Amino acid sequence: MDAIDTQRLRLVPLSVTDAHALVNGHRPGADSWADGYPTDGTLVAAGLVVTAHATEGGLGRWGVYQMVRRADGVILGDCGFLGPPDHRGCVHVGYGLAEPERDHDYAVEALAALVAWARAQPEATRVLADVAPTNLATVRVLEAAGLRRAGADDRLVYYEA
Repeated sequence: MDAIDTQRLRLVPLSVTDAHALVNGHRPGADSWADGYPTDGTLVAAGLVVTAHATEGGLGRWGVYQMVRRADGVILGDCGFLGPPDHRGCVHVGYGLAEPERDHDYAVEALAALVAWARAQPEATRVLADVAPTNLATVRVLEAAGLRRAGADDRLVYYEA
């Protein structure tokens, strides 16, 4: 699984070893972390990586990536997929960013790169995301990253690319 580079970020796959460490409350490696990282969402994503490895052989390139700021090597957050594309070619994307890093458009940059990468894969026909309608910051991130509103219900707004 290769890293994905953007102008300011390197999206580095979260290894199973590091995911295990996070799930067990340990800080893997000697990485520098932004204040507020890992987030609660990071721990959920790490659990997904661990579970998928144990039950399905892993997520491979359709897993979780840590957002590493290229300028200083600090891990700011994570983004990725909830697994490989389904039988229709749909893949779900999401992100989480440490609180102090949220006003710098890192999430937009990371999601735009993931969407572009996924759309270049022959098995992926649509990239999907969803968000609570009251989460205006994430709505802005999704739209700025190139996803468009595809519908809504009483709980969520749905996006696709």
